[in-house]
Amino acid sequence: ADHYLRIRTGTDVAFIYGLLHLIFKNGWEDKEFIDSRVYGMDEVRQEAKKWTPEVTADVTGIPAEKIIQLATLLAKTKPTTIVWALGITQHSTGTSNTRILPILQLVLGNMGKKGGGCNIIRGHDNVQGSTDMCCLSDSLPGYYGLSEASWKYYSKAWGVDYEWMKGRFHSPKWMNEKGFSLAKWWQGVLQEEKTYSSSPIRALWVQGTGITSMAQTAKVKEALDKLDLLVVAEPFVNEAAVITNKTDNIYVLPVCTQFETEGSVTATNRSSQWRSKVVDPLYESKEDHQVMFEFAKKFGFYDEYVKAMKMDIVDNEIKVVKDDFIWPDDAANELARTVKTIGLGGWTAKRLREHQENWHLFDPITLAGYGKMKGQYYGL
Repeated sequence: ADHYLRIRTGTDVAFIYGLLHLIFKNGWEDKEFIDSRVYGMDEVRQEAKKWTPEVTADVTGIPAEKIIQLATLLAKTKPTTIVWALGITQHSTGTSNTRILPILQLVLGNMGKKGGGCNIIRGHDNVQGSTDMCCLSDSLPGYYGLSEASWKYYSKAWGVDYEWMKGRFHSPKWMNEKGFSLAKWWQGVLQEEKTYSSSPIRALWVQGTGITSMAQTAKVKEALDKLDLLVVAEPFVNEAAVITNKTDNIYVLPVCTQFETEGSVTATNRSSQWRSKVVDPLYESKEDHQVMFEFAKKFGFYDEYVKAMKMDIVDNEIKVVKDDFIWPDDAANELARTVKTIGLGGWTAKRLREHQENWHLFDPITLAGYGKMKGQYYGL
């Protein structure tokens, strides 16, 4: 680093407010950008007044002259991007940290510009992919949200009747209400906070996550103990199945590791790579999707569950074009066809496999292809 600022642990928000103090004081904020695109900035400006370089230095341990130097660099260098990883997010003040940094970029007018924005390095490969593909409690795939229009769009894309989809919910309003986040699922069990359900959550399916790594571990355990049913689908026994005092209705389903399956993985910059299978699933384990398919058959909606993978656009209409699907190729094709919000057009299993097989024909800096891959960019 050209400039290394050693900060006292837990004082990130104070540090950013110190930078904002100087930016506002010197008139370095992007006034036009703020006036046309930002609201709530008056409150930020008021709070920033408190954080003089001297106060900020006292709290953060960073010398005042270095704070002034960085604020000047940020103001004079446009655009600037901010990159962070788990040191900012998985922290006792992580939520506040990840709010204050975009605020800094909004003040400087660096959002929505090439070379600007906030670029978050995720914890491991495909965390970005998991949110893009809808492992979220507040949105349909591709960040379409939960509006009626979004549900109608996806009902059509999936080839199912919207009224049938509505019938899958206890109440129509549930379709448009956000679910519990991973960090707060236990509230739906213990009913300590407002819930949208007519009864508490009674069953939990844990797959691909360590829920005991979240905050409020005591509440997590209490909720696990209170469940009627706990299902853990993991390669190894998850902590969720161990810390609970439950003695019945706990099921552990052996799913295989990433080396026993194939598919795409997506990075923060939304470039994607194809990950090949090394060996077939070992012992009695199954691939994650196979477990889900088998349950869909048991619950009676398998045909609806996989229908979109048999569809394509013909004469500007989405139609079923084949009797069966190829996994995971047709899953990738379905996403490329339906998710219009994050640039997945042209994103196919065939294309990503070609990039994997010809990785040596891409520039490691620009990602531009050459030779037979000329005109393409790796992972895009």
